[in-house]
Amino acid sequence: MSMTSSDSILSNYQTLVANHASQFDPEVTAIQELVQARMQELRRSEQTLVEAQTAELKRITDALATDVRCLLSTPELRAFVEEYKKDSRAWYSQKSDSSIADDPTTWLLATVELPIGLSNYQTQEDPDGYDDERHHILYSYSLCLTINGVERLIEVPYKRTYNINEDRYYSLDDQIDCYIAGEVEDFLDEIEYPKTSRDQLVKELSVLIGYAENILTLKPRVVSFEYIGATER
Repeated sequence: MSMTSSDSILSNYQTLVANHASQFDPEVTAIQELVQARMQELRRSEQTLVEAQTAELKRITDALATDVRCLLSTPELRAFVEEYKKDSRAWYSQKSDSSIADDPTTWLLATVELPIGLSNYQTQEDPDGYDDERHHILYSYSLCLTINGVERLIEVPYKRTYNINEDRYYSLDDQIDCYIAGEVEDFLDEIEYPKTSRDQLVKELSVLIGYAENILTLKPRVVSFEYIGATER
């Protein structure tokens, strides 16, 4: 095959490639620019909504810090109470002889005149957990309970990780009936709250705190955008 014919074959191919590029590259570039512009618009719109969500969550957490009983009239708490009572194991509860009403607005807690605030939610990770001769990572959360200006830090474990394949979770019953209730009972004893109604108040306040943790963990909903442009094959 002569050099001339070889050059001719390559030249034809290059011409076809150039024609393809001139025909489609501008179209693809225009589409990419449109997509990028639209994505920027969406990000700006999303940012406005994210900021609005953040402001609303701040308003909610401020309300809980002022008096967590603002949740008593919410339908979400009522549903939580019904689910908790359905799943609760009476024989394991610290206060099995103390029941709570389905309607939180009728609780004894609603009649207490002292302000009851809940704030400063944080999560912790302890890499040096140990039980039953086994090491684990202990995950917990803490929050500050304030009654009439007196504060109490409540710490609640929710998960143990023994290895990459083994996690053990503390049930909601365990969190409320054991850890939260124990802290609340000690706190009411510390501030010398009347014993006549203390048991009932411990039960109701513990359930309310268990539910409020769900509110304090809320985050703004954020959508991530990812666009992969056209590539040559």
